[in-house]
Amino acid sequence: MWPFRKKKNDIDLEDVKSWSKEDAKHFFLTASDEEFHVFIETCFSVKSEGNCVDMLNLLRRLDNDGLFYGIAKVTKVEAQFDHSKYLAALVSLITIIANLYIKVNVGWAIVATGSLIVPTLLKIVREMRRRVSAVYLKSLLEQVKTEKEKEKAS
Repeated sequence: MWPFRKKKNDIDLEDVKSWSKEDAKHFFLTASDEEFHVFIETCFSVKSEGNCVDMLNLLRRLDNDGLFYGIAKVTKVEAQFDHSKYLAALVSLITIIANLYIKVNVGWAIVATGSLIVPTLLKIVREMRRRVSAVYLKSLLEQVKTEKEKEKAS
């Protein structure tokens, strides 16, 4: 039932297209955050019309439980990679560097800038990409959920 963990973080687009709704639900329940990110990047970043339709049909095959699990997983990833949480840290680091520059030495300020701010900014950029992917999938899942509710009502 679980053919997805062949190698760490190796998800094949053609295998995903053949998933049943139970396979997709199981993936949403058990995948690690890294596997989930690879899933989003592999399956939803290929912008061909056929692929978009296939992935949307995969989401449409999910039942309500699968949609809830998917939305919950995406919401967790979205909150985990929210880059606004670094604002306070960046302000503190900039204050420390400014104080080093003014009070101590320009050399120490340059070293502190390189060792503190650059890695923080790189992490923010990396996490921003993951968050954008999660927001995209969440939007699709919510649209499918709304579509199913409308079908049920009519």
